[in-house]
Amino acid sequence: MRRKIWTLLLTLLCLALAALLIYQQHAMDLQARRGVMSVVTSFAEDTGELVNPYIGNAVWADSDTTYEQPFTLVYANVTWAELEPQEGEYDFAAFEERMNFELWRSQGKHLILRFVMDIPGDLPHADIPAWLMEKTAGKAYDVEYGKGYCPDYTDETLLAAHERVIQALGERYRDDPFVAYIQLGSLGHWGEWHVHEDAGTMPLEEVRDRYAQHYLDAFAGGKQFLMMRRPFRFAAEHGLGLYNDTAGKESSTQTWLDWIAQGGAYDATGEEAALSAMPDGWKIAPIGGELATSMTKEEMLSEELLPTTIDLFKRSHTSWMGPGSFKRVERDGPYQSALDQLMRRIGYRLRVTEAKLSVDRDQRMSLETSWTNDGVAPFYFDWDACVRLTHADGSVSTEKLDFALMDLLPGTTLHASVTLPEDARMVEVGIVDPTTQAAEVQLAMQAACQDNWYCVMEIQR
Repeated sequence: MRRKIWTLLLTLLCLALAALLIYQQHAMDLQARRGVMSVVTSFAEDTGELVNPYIGNAVWADSDTTYEQPFTLVYANVTWAELEPQEGEYDFAAFEERMNFELWRSQGKHLILRFVMDIPGDLPHADIPAWLMEKTAGKAYDVEYGKGYCPDYTDETLLAAHERVIQALGERYRDDPFVAYIQLGSLGHWGEWHVHEDAGTMPLEEVRDRYAQHYLDAFAGGKQFLMMRRPFRFAAEHGLGLYNDTAGKESSTQTWLDWIAQGGAYDATGEEAALSAMPDGWKIAPIGGELATSMTKEEMLSEELLPTTIDLFKRSHTSWMGPGSFKRVERDGPYQSALDQLMRRIGYRLRVTEAKLSVDRDQRMSLETSWTNDGVAPFYFDWDACVRLTHADGSVSTEKLDFALMDLLPGTTLHASVTLPEDARMVEVGIVDPTTQAAEVQLAMQAACQDNWYCVMEIQR
């Protein structure tokens, strides 16, 4: 009986294999009759240094120092006293000159901007205008952070004036592609949404949301990403980015990551549920911040701490750091190798892994490219992945690929197809800046490259 069962099973298996072979042969015959041919080219990953827009190190915009490490971002604080010395008169020209806007624009850099009302310093001073101090309440302080003046953030006159000044900022910069990130400063020392207990108090959520709404209204429809210091409910509801100004330090960054993972209390005011869980927030808006000042850059890059440092930035999905960054680490010095390892875990690293050229029986050609992201974050801005075609007569044309770079999340692959004209001879891929119409992104792929256009196929006809 058992032998009969085995004989039956073997017979069924043979029949199944025969059917599969017949099906495969039929498919091959059908493809041959259709005249379809294809060529596939694969591209290895380039693990070297990439210097790309919107990610990596940021430096102070008002500095004329030549930094050791490459950067594409500059950072600027603007105090209210500087921006509006007289009520209703905004001195953008002086601010932009001090922050070298013309220089950075000419070099293709992008700006991180923070508006602040209170920066502790060595001498008594105020960072809101004198005319506003006369109309509002506040407190001069001398604490361990330094000396300064903390406004009463609940003052209705202050709130009204803040709405006007942020609106002026929006009118000036929301359509300016040079300005990439707007940090919601305003509240607290350094605009970091905390106040020393002997200097003043932070307002409750209802008032904080009013300050945040001023930014949302002023930059509506703009090209910038708004970012908050903590994952407040307002950030979660409006899809804002976040920044961590103690990046690289394990204890404080872990606390910050816990806020993002599960929300929680806001210690500055005692509100139990002021912070909201935003575990997938990085998929739609960027994460930034600056390095913790309680550690040296060399400590973070040391053999002992480097794995932890890399893990913190990877779990944070960090796109940029600054103005406290690794900009002064000695180029090609003892920590360069460690820094290179870390920088490969910052922001996006885009590439094409494969290009497939297909030709049908009527000699019509199509190209499918497979794109992946080896980084820790998407490319957030509205740039286009494109193919550039060189034609038989030497002319060049460009065609946008039909996918959004934002959708190319780390570890994913997207496929994009394009029909090629008969006279196409060389096909290249690139990421195009809509402002300059040039390919401005270095791809992490081993392929012939010219001006950030990467050759994926040469066609001989």
